[in-house]
Amino acid sequence: MTPATALPFSQAGTRFLPGRSGVAGYAEAIEPVFDVRLREVDDAGPDLNIEAYNVGSLLLGRAHMSGGRYVYGRDQRKIAVTALDHVLVQIITDGGDRRTAGRDPAEAAPGDVCLVDLARPFRSETAHCVNYSLAVPRALLGRGGGDVDKLHGLILRGDSTAGRLMRSHVDTLWALAPGMTLTEAPSAGRATIDLLNALALPRIESATAAAAVENAQLLRLKRHIEAHLGDPALGPEQLCKSFGLSRASLYRLFSPLGGVSDHIRRRRLQKVFVELTDPASRHKTMGQIADAYGFSRWSAFARAFQARFDMTPGEARALALDAERRASTLTEASGETLPDWLRFLDPA
Repeated sequence: MTPATALPFSQAGTRFLPGRSGVAGYAEAIEPVFDVRLREVDDAGPDLNIEAYNVGSLLLGRAHMSGGRYVYGRDQRKIAVTALDHVLVQIITDGGDRRTAGRDPAEAAPGDVCLVDLARPFRSETAHCVNYSLAVPRALLGRGGGDVDKLHGLILRGDSTAGRLMRSHVDTLWALAPGMTLTEAPSAGRATIDLLNALALPRIESATAAAAVENAQLLRLKRHIEAHLGDPALGPEQLCKSFGLSRASLYRLFSPLGGVSDHIRRRRLQKVFVELTDPASRHKTMGQIADAYGFSRWSAFARAFQARFDMTPGEARALALDAERRASTLTEASGETLPDWLRFLDPA
């Protein structure tokens, strides 16, 4: 196998560059995913390492962290700035962490398969942890009808059949990655995502036939909403007419998501944020982008945007430009990087 056919590989951390340079490199590598803080440092200093392969439609990584106490987090501002629409799967192989993902704090131990929706807040703390990480575009999950919104915070325990199967598969995938070719990667990525869908999503579906029908109806409604976010008429009345639902039925279906109107507003705001921070949309005014997603009144849009992302639309665009300049500098200095792969994973 020639180097041109090998999978793209990235490495950062103190095992790659010792001392402060390695710590800084590690922080830069995971910057699109987490802000990291070092609370305590052991006498020997931080021991940090991350390695990653770009495997078709997913990113496969392995991280080691010890030699201190680390806090990893994604708050609303981080979510807004990075704009990743991915699910992160972390499989603990040694050590563990304490994590909070929209639920009560949970302890993750070796063998556990932990899922994080990167569009929602998350926090973890650890003094020693080694894990695999799979970053999967959200669009590739739930194609069989499962509700991806409920994956956030889910843990497949290491002593369960699902946990063991997923750990065994990723062990094998990691062992094969150094010799895998670019031609082989797409099928390996698809197989991994299919396995994840099969193992994780059934746990969050209801066993009753009535609930299964409601889940399928909600999925159809959400897909319709995604396809019509730019339609100013999109709202409860249109959805009721299009799907033959009463308002009471529609509101009941969306109650777990905070209501249908709030769900539509959140999705529109997320789309606006993505386009505001997309260099390809730099020629558009902020008003044009907002209007394209149903926000005809600037004042109402600006208030909603500020409340959702804790920044103004102008600040979001400025942050994106700064991030683009930093990324350009890093790429010129070191070539393609792990953050680049995360931002441009193929969701097809």
